[in-house]
Amino acid sequence: MSESLKTLIFLAVAVVMGGLAYVSRPAPATSAPEEEVNQPLFPEFTDPLQAESMKITRLDSDRGQIRRFEVANTSDGWQIKSKGGYPANATAHMAQAANSLVDLKVLRIVSDLPGQHAEYGVVEPNANAITTDDEGVGELVTIDDKSDKPLASLIVGAADKEDPQLRYVRVPGRDRIYLVRLDPTVFSTEFSDWIEKDLLQINPFDVASLRFRNHTMQAASENRITVLPQLDALVDFNAERSDWRLVSLKETSPKDPAQLADAQLPAGDKLNTEKLDEIRNSLDDLIIVDVYRKPEQLAEALKKGDGLKDVKQEDLPTLVSNGFFLYTLPGETEKHLLGLNGELVIETQDAIRYRLLFGKEVLGGDNKDQKQQFLFVQTELVEEMLPPPMLQEVPEIKEGEDQDIEAQAKAREKILQENDAAMTAYREKKNVATRTMIELNSRFADWYYVVKAEDVANILLKREQLGTPINQPTNQPSGVPGRAFPGGMGMLRPPGAQQPMTPPEATQEPTEEQPMDDKPAGEEPPKQDATPMEESADAPSEPMKSTEGTAEPAAEEKPAETEQAPDAAAQSDKPAENSSE
Repeated sequence: MSESLKTLIFLAVAVVMGGLAYVSRPAPATSAPEEEVNQPLFPEFTDPLQAESMKITRLDSDRGQIRRFEVANTSDGWQIKSKGGYPANATAHMAQAANSLVDLKVLRIVSDLPGQHAEYGVVEPNANAITTDDEGVGELVTIDDKSDKPLASLIVGAADKEDPQLRYVRVPGRDRIYLVRLDPTVFSTEFSDWIEKDLLQINPFDVASLRFRNHTMQAASENRITVLPQLDALVDFNAERSDWRLVSLKETSPKDPAQLADAQLPAGDKLNTEKLDEIRNSLDDLIIVDVYRKPEQLAEALKKGDGLKDVKQEDLPTLVSNGFFLYTLPGETEKHLLGLNGELVIETQDAIRYRLLFGKEVLGGDNKDQKQQFLFVQTELVEEMLPPPMLQEVPEIKEGEDQDIEAQAKAREKILQENDAAMTAYREKKNVATRTMIELNSRFADWYYVVKAEDVANILLKREQLGTPINQPTNQPSGVPGRAFPGGMGMLRPPGAQQPMTPPEATQEPTEEQPMDDKPAGEEPPKQDATPMEESADAPSEPMKSTEGTAEPAAEEKPAETEQAPDAAAQSDKPAENSSE
């Protein structure tokens, strides 16, 4: 090939590349600056009710990720698409967001120079074009109609230094920077801003009883775990008398740390009713901060209301990775799902039993260092709270000269009607409770919930908080003579009965769609290219680790909070298959 031909080829390639760069460059504004001032930035977007979906894209510089939040109106109602389709209370929020862009007027033209995009914070958050070193990256908001046609798209940048209510913005694909009056909080990507935050939706005054089941879990030899029970306390509340009663109390047996033994409050102590009132009222404050979708077949098994009978071996890794274990308790024959950090059982006046299993703790939230805890919620029907009515005996009509047949018939008919009314009321109450239980299981079955660890602490009961001296104010807990329960659920005891764990290789490492920063506080993350990241619930958090061959024991001070808790799946000697998740 001659040098002349090579030169021509290089020139042709240069022309093509230059043309592509020209075509793909941000377009200049099509109108003069004076024509746009005081005019709507999106003149064709006039009806906020057209908004059927919204996507928000931003750079999470701390994690080095592009994060996307998407909410859309589907055939099943509003859902957070970036969270696996979690139901959203988005009607009012979407209207507010859409209204902020309808008739959004240009106050001033700031610049037409691409070189000033970073200065005003309107660089587009594009994973292919920016890195964590880039500055001035804005937040991209796109609102679409029901056919996915964009109604408005805007890069929201920095606030004006003189008036923080004013914002610098840019339309994607254009160089021009505008100054507008805009409240960016309407484009929140906080999960809790878009959902029904009250997880349980229990009226505290409907609580009939509370059962506190505290235990610790320890790794033992040969990939086994040991559950060491600490407390099993059942209290009920009498609404008419407005008081609490201790129904039963069991503590760790002094003879066998793997067993519970019947116990009583020490002489001179009374039930700490003030603390129980605080716990009951705190149930209303248990707020969802995040969710992760469970594997479909696990969710379907839970929706049937048969407990865990249909749970498959392949479902176990996702349970274990979030701190939930199948285990046969001493003295029982069936396996139960246990939480790494214990359980709270709530029964309500409408005959619904809530099981709250507390899983592992993680660091999360927007600031990365908020203590959060995984929560597994199940509901059951409390049959014993729905006893059939005591029906009146229906007398036979007696005949004879001295018998009033008509009066007997009327009395008999009255009894039959009263019995029928009692049975109708009983069936209706049971049907309502059954429907409620099915609806709740359908709501809870699909999700691992994440709540603030401090909210969980408010509904847990330590042993020393159960009783208080009769002559002492109830808000000052007493201890039990001769016994110590440091940290309530956090104390380690000698190992007791052991059960098999699934080998470590059975647990699949999930996709880290929401990475947790395990670095010590204050350590700077490494600089890296920003990579796209959906704020999705399709994968559980990072599984708990174990050393090869033998799971590593939990730390002495806080066994229930360690990130190195045993990576076990269940009480089966067969290894669990990797989850499809």
